[in-house]
Amino acid sequence: MQKVQNLHNWISELPEEIQGEVGRHFVSRKLVDGEYLYHQGDPPDACFQVANGRCKVCNYNYDGQEILHTYIMAGDCVGDWGLLIDQPRMNSTISVGSSEVNVLRKTHFNNLYDRFPEIARALNRVMARRLRLTFMLTEDASLLPLRPRLARVIIRMGYSLGYLDQEGCTVIEGISQDELSKMVGATRPSVGRELKKLEREGSIGIRYGKLIIKDLAFFSEQYDRLTAVEPVVPDYESR
Repeated sequence: MQKVQNLHNWISELPEEIQGEVGRHFVSRKLVDGEYLYHQGDPPDACFQVANGRCKVCNYNYDGQEILHTYIMAGDCVGDWGLLIDQPRMNSTISVGSSEVNVLRKTHFNNLYDRFPEIARALNRVMARRLRLTFMLTEDASLLPLRPRLARVIIRMGYSLGYLDQEGCTVIEGISQDELSKMVGATRPSVGRELKKLEREGSIGIRYGKLIIKDLAFFSEQYDRLTAVEPVVPDYESR
């Protein structure tokens, strides 16, 4: 699993003085649990950087079934694609718990984009990383059975959301079996069965509201090389 700095954060790719210019145009917005930052199909009127908390990026089909793409954490940016291509939002973004985001309006973004060519270069790098991540997720969905697909999602969650307990295990909180099923495109009962198998193997432990990975590095090594694209995950430790 390759940890990548600024996987979703083009602002931190900029020189400090330009980061300051961007920050001067931010407007803070606070969200409560379950509040939409934007809906699929909304006009692209701003892009956002998470300041505190966590949001999820998802889509819904016509039957209301949710597909959970990813979580974005403090420092991550979202909504920038729509500004670049001037197309309606491709997905919805929803606050998980209370969160706060910095809002950069479209008019300010366009002005800064024209003034500073470094912004285009930073966005190019971040978009290339996201494209690599998209290829990885596509290969997982197309080529892997449910258990390795689920294991790789848990590993990514461990690296991005997990923390170490006193025994050196990686603990993931706030991720339900229902959410895991939406991330792997499977039913909740089938995900529950595979989690139990991983637990019997000794790879993970399941507690109420928690997943515990006994040895994240070893668990990751078992599933890293199953497809051609090396798995990537945001590196939040260096922030």
